[in-house]
Amino acid sequence: MDIREFSPHLFWSYDKDADIKPEIVVRQVIAYGEIRDMILLARRVEKKKILATINLWKEQEKHKKHINFFKKVILG
Repeated sequence: MDIREFSPHLFWSYDKDADIKPEIVVRQVIAYGEIRDMILLARRVEKKKILATINLWKEQEKHKKHINFFKKVILG
């Protein structure tokens, strides 16, 4: 997945032209992204895929507030 449109701090350790798995992008954006990153994610990745990634995420409890915000506000 192309990461150039997301905030640079989310993927600082990756090459800007790297093709990153959508699951990694979902986790990084929800955990550390700004609202504009979350909106972009919701536009670029299918809702079912985002929710499936969240459900498999081992650190759900740690990022509970971010996940809840994303589900209620961004995905509606």
